[in-house]
Amino acid sequence: MLRELVTLHARVLRRMPLVQLLVVVGLALALLPEVPRPLFLGWGALTLAVEILRAGSGAWVLRRIEVQEPSRTHLYFVALAALSGGAVGLGGALFLPHLSLERQALLAIVLFAMPAAGVSVSVGSRYILAAYAATILVPATEIYVHLHHALWVVQGLSLVFLAFLITVAADGEQLLLRSVAIRRERDQVVKELERSNAETRAAMIRAERGAQARARVLASASHDLRQPLHALSIYSAVLAAKPDPDTLREVGHNIDQIVRSLGSLLAGLLDLSRLSAGYYVPERQTFALDRVVLETCREYEAPATAKGLALTHDCATVWLCGDALAVGRILRNLLDNAVKYTERGDIRVSIHGDGSQAILTVADTGKGIPPRERARIFEEFYQLDNPGRDRSRGVGLGLAIVKRLCELLGADIGVESELERGARFTVRIPGVAAPPAPQAGDEPISPSASLDGLVAYVVDDEQDILTGMRALLEVWKAKVHVADSAPAAEQLFRKYGKPGLLIADLRLAGHEHGAALAARLRTAYGMFPVLIMTGETGTDAIRDAHVAGLPVVQKPVAPEALRAAIDAASL
Repeated sequence: MLRELVTLHARVLRRMPLVQLLVVVGLALALLPEVPRPLFLGWGALTLAVEILRAGSGAWVLRRIEVQEPSRTHLYFVALAALSGGAVGLGGALFLPHLSLERQALLAIVLFAMPAAGVSVSVGSRYILAAYAATILVPATEIYVHLHHALWVVQGLSLVFLAFLITVAADGEQLLLRSVAIRRERDQVVKELERSNAETRAAMIRAERGAQARARVLASASHDLRQPLHALSIYSAVLAAKPDPDTLREVGHNIDQIVRSLGSLLAGLLDLSRLSAGYYVPERQTFALDRVVLETCREYEAPATAKGLALTHDCATVWLCGDALAVGRILRNLLDNAVKYTERGDIRVSIHGDGSQAILTVADTGKGIPPRERARIFEEFYQLDNPGRDRSRGVGLGLAIVKRLCELLGADIGVESELERGARFTVRIPGVAAPPAPQAGDEPISPSASLDGLVAYVVDDEQDILTGMRALLEVWKAKVHVADSAPAAEQLFRKYGKPGLLIADLRLAGHEHGAALAARLRTAYGMFPVLIMTGETGTDAIRDAHVAGLPVVQKPVAPEALRAAIDAASL
């Protein structure tokens, strides 16, 4: 409010020299020749000089109003008002002794009118008004009292008039305060509306982009689902015709490849759905990034060697506080792309710490990425040099998932590439942490090499899954009992006791999900290994399973991934 006051007062001051010139001219016409001309001219020049000083000060303040300290500027204007009022009041003290009674009354009217006009000039500041009015009225009143010996009457009226003017100025100050507050509220409402409109426009743009992305995903997914399903229908007809053993083996191999491709597509779509919907919540735990990188690189050594590629790694010891699973999935997708799109040469993986972030790099010697395509490689279903949608080269969701995971982790991903010389992906992951203190019993345990002798219970309300799981686990030499509901599972426990492993579907018929069933049976029969399988992407049941420390495998799952999960759960 004070800044607003001094701004308005400074603007008024720029007009005061003209106003004072009119006052001087008017008094000259009324008072001369009774007042000595040199005396009047000196007074007029003094008052005009003071008003010019005030006007110049006002203009200077307006040019620097944003950096001026309002309270100091206000005090400066109070001092200038006292100087201006004193110059005017000096005229009353100098001129009254030379004037007739009639002209004394005229001058008194002018001297009393000028403080009243000062109410508007002060813009409601009681201090500026008081300084200006008092320095005009006090000298004139004192000389008038001296000339006419009317002490108490004149002084009393002057004090009453001065108090009245200060009261009016105070009311103006309150009015200014309210107007400034109203204007600020208005400006705040306008800013809120502008921000709300900007957020609405941004949300509409995001929604439009999301709709376009979903349409693109649905169109591509429709094609990539129809093709393998059509091939499966053909192979089904071939199997129904009872082919010879060689044809049967070939058909079985092709069906296996198609199922794996469909599983990869569905898993990618589910992952993308979970990441887009915000169901995936990154974990926060300290882990060795170099260990995750080395373990992931080992998974891709065989595919790289099969293509004649050298997979090398240079891993400094880096500890991160974050989600080891998400980091592993980022690296797997990058390595998977590197192996698919590199025909000769090598793939290099490196990590090192850089302050509070870790830098993960995957570089290859493949064909490279054209500059115009680099912004599109993170789109869903977008693949370079694969217009025919060859399923052996993936489905085009890997880098889209990498981008979403990086956003969830607060990581940055960049790509550098030269045509025919390869590509280099760099992921900057925040959260470098100090290594945790070693704990007893941290020695690694090697997974079992066989399921021979393992007693496994499988609980699922889909009969086809129960039949398939029983057949697969028995091929692996496990002893299998199946149950299609929670009550049937309880009967197995009552009859055979607790198993060596319980594999339970998350969604079961009834009100109890698989994780809750496992927890209840553990309470009743003691601890035993549990593996949860599900086709869900984001439910409270999955969160319950994670909170209980139960491993969760997403359907569909490849046999080798299922075997690895069983080995890990059985440790």
